[in-house]
Amino acid sequence: MHHGSLVFRTAPSTSLAVHAAGEVSFEVDRIDDGTHEGWSVLLTGTARVVTEPDLHVLEAAIAVDPWAGGARDLYVVVEPDEITGRRIRAW
Repeated sequence: MHHGSLVFRTAPSTSLAVHAAGEVSFEVDRIDDGTHEGWSVLLTGTARVVTEPDLHVLEAAIAVDPWAGGARDLYVVVEPDEITGRRIRAW
């Protein structure tokens, strides 16, 4: 997150890059098998590919390291309209 927006990096040839403009949803989940607990967060909003001069400013402001291997030098920003989530507990 940066200034209230979701930021991620991807490769220009990915499906994420091809569809990285307009209305999107982004979900992230975490489940801990040991404790039988977890959480889920869903963000909906408007995505855009970051270009110069904003790209230079964004790169200097945050360090976003891609989890997937390979070159991931396309930055995408999602301005959220809504963020929802829930926690899953064993009890």
